[in-house]
Amino acid sequence: MRYAPLREKQITEIMRMKGIRTVSDLTTENICIAFDIDLHFEPRRSRCIFEDDFAVVILDSRLPRLQQRGKFFHELSHIIAHVGDQKRLNEPFKDLQETQAYWISLYTSMPRYLFEPAAIKYQSIQKLQQIFDLPEDMIIARFESIKRERKRQEFQYKMARSESKRRPKSLQPGQVYDSTLSILNQLKNQVGEERLSYEVKRLL
Repeated sequence: MRYAPLREKQITEIMRMKGIRTVSDLTTENICIAFDIDLHFEPRRSRCIFEDDFAVVILDSRLPRLQQRGKFFHELSHIIAHVGDQKRLNEPFKDLQETQAYWISLYTSMPRYLFEPAAIKYQSIQKLQQIFDLPEDMIIARFESIKRERKRQEFQYKMARSESKRRPKSLQPGQVYDSTLSILNQLKNQVGEERLSYEVKRLL
């Protein structure tokens, strides 16, 4: 989880608290039990209804099974991350919630602590699609999200290291500021070198 964004870390903690330890725990039935969701299949657009103490997910029965799985995790993401009724929101807020639910659905359906080991082991989109039982476009999107986050954080680490090398460290031997050395030498003259601590002596 070194490269994970904050939202993904939060979702990961929720999934672990709900007992999602292996890929086999990611079945629709198990997730419904873990999150106390009442699941229905109807010939209409997928949606969810939820309050603090209950949740209902309605999946479009006309969709292929893998698409239903993807929609299920999308609706789960609304339940986990959002509050209120979307019907009462204006369009920009609805669009924002839909975008958030899309990304969160990648975290919930393919938690990194399960996805990365499988990806390293198999290195095959098709195999991962079979393992996680999800549409291919979701598998690819999960790969891409992890790659982007790695690149972003590696760039930040590189910039931080560069800045650290550029700036002299005031309390490292051989890299002490002249003003700091002057003060330390004054201290040595006043109290005597034998009374200085080892940490001070090593800087002079």
